[in-house]
Amino acid sequence: MQWLSRKLFSPLQPLYMSGVLLVLLVACAVAPDQSDWIKIGQTTREDVVKRYGMPDLVIASEAGETAIYRPRAPKQSAPQVQIPTVQAGPLGTVTTRMEPVNSESGSRDTNGRLQERPEQELRIRYNAQGIVQELIR
Repeated sequence: MQWLSRKLFSPLQPLYMSGVLLVLLVACAVAPDQSDWIKIGQTTREDVVKRYGMPDLVIASEAGETAIYRPRAPKQSAPQVQIPTVQAGPLGTVTTRMEPVNSESGSRDTNGRLQERPEQELRIRYNAQGIVQELIR
């Protein structure tokens, strides 16, 4: 019996309990929803387009339209492309060197920043005035 009580109340028990508690807390953590900023009845089509860019698909109806935003495809590593450039060198010589070509793909806003996209498909129904009426995830 004494052996059992030493095992149950060992000096490392608080450490074990802390570890179990930490695992439980991390398991309960939920990532914040990216579309929480969209308010039904307040957010306009222009606000959404400013943040997410143009929708991937628009379905028009008499009551308004539904914009569908899909997440970006995961980035695949593309081979780096380089082109030779020629520059004048000293004493009438010519030097060449390879310059990388930066091909950045993705939607950009007017300031040149990449626009965000939802992490999962998002459908936004607007009324005829362009105000958000429904958000479907």
